[in-house]
Amino acid sequence: MRKRNRMPTWFVAFLVLVAIGIASSILNGGQTLIVPVVLIAIIWLLYKFPPARWSRGGSARSDYQRAAAQSKKRQQTKETAAKPRRSSSPFRVIEGNKGRDDEPPTYH
Repeated sequence: MRKRNRMPTWFVAFLVLVAIGIASSILNGGQTLIVPVVLIAIIWLLYKFPPARWSRGGSARSDYQRAAAQSKKRQQTKETAAKPRRSSSPFRVIEGNKGRDDEPPTYH
């Protein structure tokens, strides 16, 4: 059975090339890295802490808590509302006139 690698080979090669590029930029002065690092930091901060106008109105966790509270409230109202006893149905069995006693049973 073939064992699967955690990361594909092409991804490891890409990371090695990125590391070589960053190391050469640092050795050549380092000022060229300021703009990309700042941009990546801004994007990461916006991703982690989005402005209020971009958010959906709450996190998934708060949506879950809201739904759980609503479900609990429904369950309490079901328990408090006592169901009235059912009245007997208006249907009744009417005995038939066929004489089934003297006929042999039917087989399918």
